[in-house]
Amino acid sequence: MRGYPHRAHQARAGGGHVGLAVAVPGHAIDGLEPRGVTSAQSESEVVEAIRTANDRGEAIVVAGGRTRLGIGDPPARYDRALDLSGLRGIVEYEPDDLVATVRAGTTLAELADALAPRKQRWPVEAGLHDRATVGGTLASAAGGPSRLRYFHPRDWVIGARVVLGDGTTVKSGGRVVKNVTGYDLTRLWSGTFGTLAAIVELTLKLTTAPERTVTLAGELDIATALTKAAAIHATGLPIDALAIVAGEAAQGLGARGEVMLLVRIAGPLAAVRRLGRALREIVNCRDVGNEVWDRVAALPLESKWTARVAWSPGATPPLEFAGYSAVIYPATGTAYLLHAIDRSTFRRVRESLEALEGYAVLERAGPDYKREAGGAWGRARVPLPIARALKDRFDPRGVLAPGRMPA
Repeated sequence: MRGYPHRAHQARAGGGHVGLAVAVPGHAIDGLEPRGVTSAQSESEVVEAIRTANDRGEAIVVAGGRTRLGIGDPPARYDRALDLSGLRGIVEYEPDDLVATVRAGTTLAELADALAPRKQRWPVEAGLHDRATVGGTLASAAGGPSRLRYFHPRDWVIGARVVLGDGTTVKSGGRVVKNVTGYDLTRLWSGTFGTLAAIVELTLKLTTAPERTVTLAGELDIATALTKAAAIHATGLPIDALAIVAGEAAQGLGARGEVMLLVRIAGPLAAVRRLGRALREIVNCRDVGNEVWDRVAALPLESKWTARVAWSPGATPPLEFAGYSAVIYPATGTAYLLHAIDRSTFRRVRESLEALEGYAVLERAGPDYKREAGGAWGRARVPLPIARALKDRFDPRGVLAPGRMPA
């Protein structure tokens, strides 16, 4: 089905065209404002913008829905924002093959609307789905409730078109699921935050929408919630999502206690009923609306201060969450801390996690806090010689977000 006639295909971003400086509200990063914004609505405009930046010696930051624009260290230089929110729409959709090719600026909400009539979906939850773009979700390796069952966003991407930092267009992967030719560059772009390339188009692997989805909520103290979550995970039941929301964040979701334990089950109606009965034997819970997951996924993106911490999946978290505002995904060993702690305490938390092969990344914090805490990223997980070699290969003049990631 080529040229899929959906409103996402027709949607365009207002304001500006390639090379035109427009107003910059919403594009500031750690107090740095670009001199202007270049809005691109086609691959050729992205190529032109990046080549122009090379010619002028300018540094640019690629932006889409801007839900994760501030993640990373403050850019060393920031001359212009390259806004790809107008590069949107469905390029090709093959429902029988469960494959869709979309432009990078397509929002997750637009994609969901396009797939819903065929009862299909891209099973990735990134938060603020009406703003978050497909390209930005891959570039930021966005986490969320779906990680438990559907793993990483890159696991649901089978092809990509990108524009490198030198203005070269590169295609990787393909439009069929069993494409294994050459190096898997498609996975490389994941988590690079636009520092190596600007993603312009992605081919996505889809799945069918479940017949029935139910969310159960239990109100507990934090210690009991962690114990019950571990027990649920240990059963091996096919849980769709599992989260603990604590502190003020739980109150914002309408929790009756200090902590809300959330479990989502999905699938055929009979299977969901069986799972529900099994879960109620483990924890006392009630039904809540499935839309609660939208709020859970959005919490780290809306908080004034957010740190993403991780430890070995399935292990007991090496942190004390009592009385603290947080979103915890215990089965995947990840949590989002949502209330600022002093810098020395954060450094100790980071050191303790890194000693256990975990990490603590500052996703939302001021530039002074990032600097005094030892940077946004902490210990580099990609060896610096490799990171520098990749940067030199794909962005030799350092045009794309220089300084945002270690390299």
